[in-house]
Amino acid sequence: MAWDAASDDEAMDRKSTAVVRPRRDVRGRMLRADITDWHELANDGLAIFRIRRADGAAFFDYQPGQHAQLAFADQPAHDPRPRAYSIASAPLDRSTLEFLVVLVNNALPNDDTAPGVFTGALWRHAPGDEVLYSGPAGRFTLDRTTQREVVCVATGTGLAPFVSMTRALHAAYRASGQAPRRLTLIHGVSYGRYLAYHDYLTDVAADRGFGLLYVPVISRPDGDPNFRPTMGHGRANDVVRMLLGQPRTGRVAPSLPPELHARLAPERTALYLCGNPEMIRDCKAVAAGAGFPDSGKASQIITEDYW
Repeated sequence: MAWDAASDDEAMDRKSTAVVRPRRDVRGRMLRADITDWHELANDGLAIFRIRRADGAAFFDYQPGQHAQLAFADQPAHDPRPRAYSIASAPLDRSTLEFLVVLVNNALPNDDTAPGVFTGALWRHAPGDEVLYSGPAGRFTLDRTTQREVVCVATGTGLAPFVSMTRALHAAYRASGQAPRRLTLIHGVSYGRYLAYHDYLTDVAADRGFGLLYVPVISRPDGDPNFRPTMGHGRANDVVRMLLGQPRTGRVAPSLPPELHARLAPERTALYLCGNPEMIRDCKAVAAGAGFPDSGKASQIITEDYW
């Protein structure tokens, strides 16, 4: 979850029409941490950063898929609200928390240059600077299902909770030799440079016993210097449509891994969706039509909405 962050190429062009009003300031109840690492992945605003508690103690215990609330003391006075960001690190090591963020522009009505309230402040800070946090929160967690097959579909920074899940499950597999869950991860972005954690996920997928199937898809590969033949061409929701035998809104190429079809069987699969709301709505409707339970506690379509 990232209330201040867009998730793919359409979302990055989104302009808010909301009227900005003064908000209640809860930052005095938040705890202090410091930015320890900052790694910008794309020169137009995609980054991974980590924080450490100011007192050096461990962070709260949490489940992969949950989020933390983050804020800065120097956020604009008209909107001091914390923002919710999915945690990309795993709870095996709680000395730091890791987040994947994109710099939001077009954040105010009639202002094409206004940055997002939190990300605008984040991009002005550097390692060593203070950030406020609270948490954890959220129910986008693997205990929502008992299915062994878990298909995760993300756009943009919606990847973060799935990285946390992958890290935790892979560590457990390496410790025990058992893989009680089998993950499939479809990550859709506009250009190859936005494929955060690509090398890490490729390496984990090479551990065949663990069983991760990683499917990166690019919606605008033409002329993209970061596009590779091993990447797919298309949108994440169209991959799901193709797998479930539904009409696609655009081209999906090349052919998908044969084992991917078998992993999306409604009777034994849970579908986790995180990112752009249009992707979530489309995938949810298509999956429900294909027989995935989609209501009440028995639902096997589990979503994390961004805005």
